[in-house]
Amino acid sequence: MEFLIKPLANAHTVINKGIRFALKLLSLMMILSLSACASKNCGNQPISLWADKSQLLEDIRILTSPEFEGRKTNTLGAEQSRQYLIKRFQELELTPWQDSFLVPFQYRSNFADKEGINVIGTIRAKNDSQRWRVITAHYDHLGKKGNKVFAGADDNASGVAAMLAIAEHWQSNGDDKVNLMVVATDAEESGLYGSYAVVEQLTAQPSMQIEMSINLDMVGHPSRPKSIYIEGERNLTEFNQLKYQLQDYNQLCVRESRSRMQNGSMVKIDWLRASDHYPFHKAGIPWLYLGVPTHKYYHTVEDTIETLDIGFLAAVTETAFELISVDKQQIAFQ
Repeated sequence: MEFLIKPLANAHTVINKGIRFALKLLSLMMILSLSACASKNCGNQPISLWADKSQLLEDIRILTSPEFEGRKTNTLGAEQSRQYLIKRFQELELTPWQDSFLVPFQYRSNFADKEGINVIGTIRAKNDSQRWRVITAHYDHLGKKGNKVFAGADDNASGVAAMLAIAEHWQSNGDDKVNLMVVATDAEESGLYGSYAVVEQLTAQPSMQIEMSINLDMVGHPSRPKSIYIEGERNLTEFNQLKYQLQDYNQLCVRESRSRMQNGSMVKIDWLRASDHYPFHKAGIPWLYLGVPTHKYYHTVEDTIETLDIGFLAAVTETAFELISVDKQQIAFQ
């Protein structure tokens, strides 16, 4: 008996190990299969279903025109930018949040007191509600240096144009129970001051339930493969599933992380603090940031409308709309 029992025990051990190995292999194959299916459209030419490419181009063309002189804060170019944004807000039938679309704020930079002006419009919920979603995109840029104008097509006329397109689409396709706030921020380049100002103003209104903010900054010049990068994905409870749905929607690659280097150098970029989403993060408001990695045109005079991929921008615009429209249950409130 002892002789027979031992071989049988060994046999059972071998069989159990084989079964466990087979199950692991099957599980791995299923994961790989699902990943392949889910990402099959990633890397193809992005498509768009409703974003008006001609209007996106027109908004960028005007914001980057020589008369706007690079849209630097506290310049005539910045004033002209605001007047254009007010015109577009009115065309889109947005309403002021306060008494005017123009919401000034004070800040201190380089040991001097300065004033910036955010441009804020709203689309009120059809059903009375205190629920709010916020979109930010900074309209300021670097201005002029001598005779050189820093047009800032990708940084950040692209984000402003996408924000305007989302506002237009929200009018007929937004959530009837949610208010939308559209914020063109000022003084982002000098220290995120416009975003800090609007967050301070929002948090001073305890009756407003700010469910999510989304920041669009540099969304028109893709890397390869054509990908939009997202920070703040932890603020969505089902992000992985949503990511694959978005990729199937318009064949746009959605990635959660980007290079921490700037143009291949050893200068690290802190993407959390890189743009207007950071003040929302500090205030504990769920946020997402859509943008592309820095590229060779970043903060140069070559950042012009000719360098943009309008098909990519249209796809990003539609992806951003889907993200700002997510069900409340998908938001990971802090």
